[in-house]
Formats: sequence, C-alpha cells, structure tokens
Amino acid sequence: MAAVRTARIREPLALGPLAGLAAVIATGILWGTIGVVTGQLKAAFPNPSGPGSALSSLVLVAIRLGITAPAAALTARLLLGRGAFRIPLHGIALGLGLGLVQAFFQYAYVEAVTNAGVGVATAIELCLAPVLVATIGAVALRERPDRLILGAIACAAIGTVVLSLSGSDPKFAATFQAGILWSLACMVGYATYIVLARRFTAQIHPLELVALASAGGFAVLALPAASIGLPNLAGVDLVVPALQFAYLALVATCLAYALFVSGVRATSATTGSLGALAMPPTATILAALILGQAPSIPAVIGQLLLMAAMAATIVRTARRGAR
Repeated sequence: MAAVRTARIREPLALGPLAGLAAVIATGILWGTIGVVTGQLKAAFPNPSGPGSALSSLVLVAIRLGITAPAAALTARLLLGRGAFRIPLHGIALGLGLGLVQAFFQYAYVEAVTNAGVGVATAIELCLAPVLVATIGAVALRERPDRLILGAIACAAIGTVVLSLSGSDPKFAATFQAGILWSLACMVGYATYIVLARRFTAQIHPLELVALASAGGFAVLALPAASIGLPNLAGVDLVVPALQFAYLALVATCLAYALFVSGVRATSATTGSLGALAMPPTATILAALILGQAPSIPAVIGQLLLMAAMAATIVRTARRGAR
C-alpha cells in the first residue's frame, strides 16, 4: 500500500532529522495557540444580555472548518502534486465521515476552553487521549498492562482529579466542572479521531484526510450553525476576528499539519508524539499572558501529571514498536 501511495503522490517538504525534530516541536507550539485564539474570538463578541459570548461555539467551529476545508485541499494539492485526492470513492467517504468526529471534538474543545480555561482543556484533551488509546488497545488485544502503562494510567487519573478538585481559575468557578466534562468529552472524541485516522491513512495521506474531514465536519455543522446565526456585528471591528479565523485555518491547521507530517516522516512517529508535548505548556503560558488565565499551583501540578502520563505512553509505544 505504501508503494502505491508513493507512486500516486509526492511527499512534502523533504527534511533532515534535525529539521524534522524542529518541525514537530513547531507544530506543538502552533497547536498550543489554538485555545488562546479561540478564547479571544469568543471574547470579541460579548453577550449583551449577560455573561458569556454571543458567538456560539457551534458557529465558531463551523466557520473554522469552512475555511480549513478549501485551504487544506489547496495545501494538499500543492504539496502532494497532481495525484492528490485521486483515491477510491470509499476512501473519500471515509474521510468525509471522519468529519463528524472532528466536528464533535472541536466543538467540545471550544466549550471546554469557554468553561474551564485554555490550560486545563488542552492538557486533558491532548494528554489523556494517548493514554486512553493505549489502554483500549491493551484491553482489545488482551495484553497484560506493563509498568509504564499502569504508571501512565495512575498519573492520568491523579492529574485529572487534581485539576477537577482544585485546579479552577476563579474566573471559571461557576462553570469549571462543566468545563471538565467537556474536556473529557473532547478527549474521547480526539482519541476516537486518532484511532480512525491511523486506520484511514493506510489509504489516504494525512494532508488529504485533513481536507476531507474538515469538509465533512463543515457539511454536518453548516445547517445548525445557519439556524443559530451570527451575533450582532453592528459596531464590531471584524478585521481582527477575520485574521484570527484565518490564523486558525491557515496556520494552526494547514501549515501545522504540513510541518507535522513532514517532521514525522523525517524522524519517527515517536518523535512526532514527543513534539506534541510542547502544546500544553504553550497553551498555558499564552493563556496567562494574553487572556489573564494564570494557572494555580494545583493546576500546574495536575497538568504536569497529565504530561507525564502522555510521555510514559509514548515511551511505551516506542518500546513496543522496537520489538
């Protein structure tokens, strides 16, 4: 299958090992900015009748996917060559169907950021998902969990409890527990996306998959988003929100994914996973500097425990792959 895919398309951005490592770290940093930009977009449209934002999370995600889909398709076409999207109809259907999962976890992430803050939502989504995937894999294969996976599960559980009980920012005191639930829902959706994407990439290049899934997600959300509608735009300077939406689609998605794919192919999947560890601290630092969401000491401890769980899972996966 790999030979067929190589003949159909060209691989993007040939990098050396050192440049590949830099690319995956840059990807983690870019992904770490998504929560902050999302928070700024919500704040740009305050609710005139009370707290919160007049910009619906569903509408926000629909607009982002609507921009991402054509941008990712163009990126794939430019980087992969004329063979891009010359795939069987069932492969296209699978990619579009994956958009339902993508739409769900992106919506859940926006709700998690809105209700619990950027740092907490990002740590739970990113760090718990690999642990869940590894645990389900061990159960499905009837493998006895080794020390690393048991340690990862313990760190993940303790970190989540610490965040849930004492990691709240005072700004989110009333909605924090709801934000934790949305973060966990996002994590489950993201883990499902990882499992399905791994399976689909045997037939579809990751860049093609981003374009197809974004198009499928937009198709799912377009009608309900249209029924909700945009907030009142009177008196609102739309230049900055437009640039923020463009950043989410063009930089944090298309460019970041191109860097990630190229970096992983120049190094290894394990290195790519380790590069993603740059995402939680980036999100937390930017949230503190830009949104004023300074983490408490328990929140930092909880996030470090979740990152330790993710790192242990990555090491365990690498060891299994080396056998």
